Amino acid sequence: MCLESLYREIAREYRIPEKETRTLLERTLSATLSESFGKMVVVLISGNDLSIFRERGKYGCAELEHLPARRLSRKLLRLCRYRVETELQKHKSLVEHDYLKSLQGTLVRGTVDRVRDNGSLIVQFRVDELFNRREISGTCPLSQQPSRERGKYRAGDARYFFVARVRLICLTGRERLFRIDVCLSRTSRLLPELLLKMKSGTLKISCPRRIAGRISFVVSKLRLPREAIQEVSAELGERVKVTWES
Repeated sequence: MCLESLYREIAREYRIPEKETRTLLERTLSATLSESFGKMVVVLISGNDLSIFRERGKYGCAELEHLPARRLSRKLLRLCRYRVETELQKHKSLVEHDYLKSLQGTLVRGTVDRVRDNGSLIVQFRVDELFNRREISGTCPLSQQPSRERGKYRAGDARYFFVARVRLICLTGRERLFRIDVCLSRTSRLLPELLLKMKSGTLKISCPRRIAGRISFVVSKLRLPREAIQEVSAELGERVKVTWES
């Protein structure tokens, strides 16, 4: 493994724009090598060429000497790769968070992947991108499940969930890695509201009050198809009481 090949691998594997790849590598490699040598090290990348300059003292002033990459030990090269991959994971998490943040407050159709010992659900759901579909994992805590549904979920069950929160959690440790937490809900009063809007095609609907698992009180300015109300009622396992206002 050499630093030049690492640069090309990253650009190809992570599909990061060339300018961002260069900046990330220059910053990370400069910091890693400076820490290892105990002197200032500057890494510059131009095209596929990577140059390393190390500080040295001469005649009482600091100069930079060129340091060929081949003079770096294998151990130091492994450390550089590790630090770069860590920074890439951080970058990936931040980009992923910016994307998933747009899902907050929306409705998703998910499949229960497993049920944890504490009763929370790990749910897999798909989202459409420009040219493909990707699978996302979210968590539905026990507190966000209607009392009548708790303990009854099984792997493979498909349900609609409300995306209540998307947040970036900083993990402990020196590298300060991140994890994305997608919190799903089956108790939100917005769940029946969004379901009815989707099933009926009508946007002038609100759900001012809901007792999850028992009844949802819905207000609509237009008459809703009976079939849409029945479908939502079956999905939620509760009565959906609709009143119309002019």
